Amino acid sequence: MTDYNKILGSPKKARAVAQYTIEYILNFCIAGRSLVGNDFDAAIILFAIQVYVGEKAFRNNERNCRNLGFEDPFPEDLLVPISRLALASMTGLPKETVRRKTKRLEELGLIRTVGTRGLLMSREFAFSPDRAKLMAHNQKTIRKMFSQIASLSEDAPPEQD
Repeated sequence: MTDYNKILGSPKKARAVAQYTIEYILNFCIAGRSLVGNDFDAAIILFAIQVYVGEKAFRNNERNCRNLGFEDPFPEDLLVPISRLALASMTGLPKETVRRKTKRLEELGLIRTVGTRGLLMSREFAFSPDRAKLMAHNQKTIRKMFSQIASLSEDAPPEQD
C-alpha cells in the first residue's frame, strides 16, 4: 500500500486529503440517493460502478477518452463491467447486500447485467437528464475537492466549510 504521508509530505496533509476525499464521496452519494429511493447503500454501489467502469475505460483507452466531457458517458465498446464480488470488496458491503441492492438498481433501470456477472450503467441512465444533473453536481464537488487539496500547505490548517 502507498504511504501517502511520504507523498504528501506530512500526516497533516494526508489527513486533510482523506477528509476532502470522504466528503466528496459522501456528497456524491447523498446527491445520488434520490435516484435510488433514499437508499444510501444503493447510492454507494451506483457511485462505485460509475467510478470503476469510468476509471477502467479511461485507463484502458486514455487516448480515446481524453476529450470526453466529464458528464459524457463512455462509448459502449470501451466499458469494462464490474462484478458483484468486486463491488462488495470495493464498498465493504456484505455480498448479499450487494446482490440485493444491484438487483434493485437493475429494477430501477440504473444498471444492467452484462454477460454472466458483470454490471454496467444502463444505456437509458447513461444518457438520462438525471445522470447529467448528477454528473454536473459531481464535477462541481470534485473541482472543490481538488481546489482544497491544491491549497494545502504545511502552515495552513485544512479549510472547513
